Amino acid sequence: MNRRELLRRGGAGLVALGAYPGGAAGATTSVLREPGCGPIRGTSDGTVARFLGIPFARPPLGALRFRAPQQAPRWREPLAALAYAPSPIQPGSIPEDPSVPLPTSEDCLYLNVWAPERPGPHPVQVWVHGGGNVTGSTRFPVFDGNGFARAGVVCVTITYRTGCWGFLDLEEALGAAYHDSGNNGLRDQIMALCWVRDNIVAFGGDPARVTLAGQSAGAKDVVSLLTAPAARGLFARAIVESGGGHTVADRGRAAELTRRVAAAAGVAPAALRELPARALLAAQTAVVAAYPRKYPFRAVVGGALLPQAPLAAIAAGTARDVPLLLGWNRDEVAFWGPPAPGAEAVRAGELANLDVAAFAPVYARYAALVPDPLARRYAAVSAEEYGIPTIRLAAAQARAGGTAFLYRFDLPLTTGARRGYAIHGAELPLTWARLDDPASAVYGPVGASAERLSAAMHAMWLRFLRGRAPAANWPSYDVRRRATMRLDAVPRVVDDLAGAERRLWDGVL
Repeated sequence: MNRRELLRRGGAGLVALGAYPGGAAGATTSVLREPGCGPIRGTSDGTVARFLGIPFARPPLGALRFRAPQQAPRWREPLAALAYAPSPIQPGSIPEDPSVPLPTSEDCLYLNVWAPERPGPHPVQVWVHGGGNVTGSTRFPVFDGNGFARAGVVCVTITYRTGCWGFLDLEEALGAAYHDSGNNGLRDQIMALCWVRDNIVAFGGDPARVTLAGQSAGAKDVVSLLTAPAARGLFARAIVESGGGHTVADRGRAAELTRRVAAAAGVAPAALRELPARALLAAQTAVVAAYPRKYPFRAVVGGALLPQAPLAAIAAGTARDVPLLLGWNRDEVAFWGPPAPGAEAVRAGELANLDVAAFAPVYARYAALVPDPLARRYAAVSAEEYGIPTIRLAAAQARAGGTAFLYRFDLPLTTGARRGYAIHGAELPLTWARLDDPASAVYGPVGASAERLSAAMHAMWLRFLRGRAPAANWPSYDVRRRATMRLDAVPRVVDDLAGAERRLWDGVL
C-alpha cells in the first residue's frame, strides 16, 4: 500500500495527535473541510486547524518524470491530512538541523495548510522554501505556520521538484513535449497556486488576497513567477527574502547543464528519463560539485513560461500591480563559514551571477570600505548574490511605478561559530515567530533583542499580508531617497542604507 492509499484509508498509524516536527504537543480534535478537490480531515487545537500532506498534483512518476505537473484527480473519501509528505529527492538534510528526519521521494507534490478556526475570509500566505533548487523541505520546524494562523492568516507551505527533477531541460533530447521542463519546479509552484485559488475558501482563505513568499532559492523562484504569464492573477502580493532577479539561466546554459548531467551519469540525455533515482541524484551531485557557478539548477529564460529575464520584465512593468516586501541579510554568506586555510581567494563556485574575472575589480574596491579580509569577503560575496540583486529589483519595481518595501536584516547571531554575523536564513525564526522552538531558533539570533525584533518583524509581515505597508513609518522604495528598513535591535528606516556599497557595483552585474 503506498502512502497516498494509506492516507485515504485514514492513516491512523501515521498520526501522533498534537506531536509533529515544529509543533507543540497538546489536545487536538479531528476536523473536516470539503474543498473542491475532495474532503480533507485534519486536526485542530480549537484555534488553528492543521492539514498536512495534501496532494495538489498527480505523482510525477514513470512517464510523468520531467513532464509538466498534472492536476490531481478529485477524491471522494476523506483524505487524512495528518502527516507531512516526503520531501523532494535531495542529497541529505541541512547541516544546521541534521536531527530532522527527511524522507524523500519523486512523489513529492504536496502542500500543508494551517487555518484559523475563526470565520474568514482571511489573507493567505503561500510559502516557497529555499535550498538552491536542489534541497529544502516544508517539514523543517521553522516553517510551522501556526503563528501566522493564530494571527488570522491562512498559511500554506508547498513542495516542488528540485534539482534534475525540477530544473533540467530535456527538450533538446526528448522533443517539444518537454518544452520548459527546465522550469518544472516553477510549474509545480504554479500548480500549487492554482490549487489555492480553487480550494482555499474551504479553509477560510481569500483567494483574492494571496501573498506568494519565499526565501533564498524560493525567493528567486517567487521573482520568476512575478513575471510568468501562467502565474498572472494567482497572487496579489509577494515577499522576497534573500532573493533577487539575476540568478537565472538562458536556454543554451540549460542545455549545457543537461549534457553535463548525462555525461556524469554515463548515458545519453534521453536515457535520463528512465535512470534510477539514486543514479540520477549521484550524477546531479557530481555536476553541482564541479560546476563553475554557484547554483546550476535555476529558472530557464526564453521559453513559454519565462519569455523574458525577470529583472528586465519587472523593469518593463510586468509586476507593477504586485506590491513587494523584499530584503537581504547583511552577512548572508557567513552562513557557509570562512574559507579553508590556503583557499582565501574567491572561487567561481562561490559566485552566483558573475565569473571571477568580472568580480575581481569590484572585490578590490571593497578594501577601502571593509578593511578586515574575512568581513570583506563576506560583504562582497553576499552583495554579489543577494544584496545588489535585491536593491536592483526594488529599484526596477519603483521605476516601473510599482511598490516595494526594502529591508536589510542586521541582527547578528549571538552564539556559535558565526556569532557576530547576520547570516543567510537568520531572519526565518523571527518572521515565523518560532524563537520559542529550539529546533527553529537554531537558525538565528536569540536573546531579548531577538525576541523584541521577532515580535516587530512578525507584526510587519502580518501587516503586509493583510494588504498594508509593513509599518506606518516604512515608506516604499524610490530611487531618490532609497528608504530601507534596518532590522536590528532597534528597527529604523535609513535612507540609502547600503549606498556606499551599492556604488561599488555601478556598471557591474
